Amino acid sequence: MRSSASHKLTTRTLAAVAAAVGALTLTAGPALAAPTGATAASGCTTTDIHLDPAAREVGWTVECTDRRYVFVDITIFAGGVAHSNPTEARWVDAGGTWQDLNVYPQTSPAIDHFCAHLVSYVDPTNPLEQPQVIGHSCI
Repeated sequence: MRSSASHKLTTRTLAAVAAAVGALTLTAGPALAAPTGATAASGCTTTDIHLDPAAREVGWTVECTDRRYVFVDITIFAGGVAHSNPTEARWVDAGGTWQDLNVYPQTSPAIDHFCAHLVSYVDPTNPLEQPQVIGHSCI
């Protein structure tokens, strides 16, 4: 009899936890939705990411509606392993565009693919600010 009561208690506890998780999911859902209107239009957008391992080229075009600090993290892979990790960053003014193209020296073994990850900040000196991901591509 004892195991039956224990089983019922466990079942009720699991049902209560599942209901609580479901309620939290429904409550958090709208808060996590993508921004709309003016919020979505502010910041920066990556309109092009150019990755060409054969030509050893990595490039991008970023357009900003507000002044933002844009940070680009590039990973160069050679022989299937990460070879180097160059980064670039600069302020892009409101209404401005940052277009860049980098050609990297050939490695041994040869470069076989790239990844580029772009984020923007309102204030890069604020350690609590979450960067806005504005682009990512690997090839």
